[in-house]
Amino acid sequence: VAKAAQQFLTERVNDRLKTALRAGTAQEVEVELSPSSAEVAVADLDRDTEIETTLEELEGYQIVKAIACGVVKPHRIAQRDSKSYFAVLLDDNNRKPIARLHFNGKQKYLGLLDEDKVETRHPIDGLDEIYAHADAIREAVSRYQ
Repeated sequence: VAKAAQQFLTERVNDRLKTALRAGTAQEVEVELSPSSAEVAVADLDRDTEIETTLEELEGYQIVKAIACGVVKPHRIAQRDSKSYFAVLLDDNNRKPIARLHFNGKQKYLGLLDEDKVETRHPIDGLDEIYAHADAIREAVSRYQ
């Protein structure tokens, strides 16, 4: 899983670099931005740089997805990263959270939500410990069926 995720990220970076290099050699097109458009572009750039999706988060997502596949089809499991946690969602709907991966601090946590959507954080030392919560993950997915 780690090797596949690393390869995926490497391919994405290479594709972007190739696209950027092709754009650099093409004719330059002068674009004039209005002040409001420029401010929006800077704000979007700032927001994107604050959120960093790590390889570990992607691996955790793949583990949760593999567990949830016992209940629903894999294409229904989605991910969304934010500043404070990495969300694993059903049907790419933030009202159907399956789990939250809190991997940005020193201590890593797996956040599982109950019927009332109250999150319980379970400290984990490694990604393999996510498997210990497989029943709770499957139960969360089943609630949204």
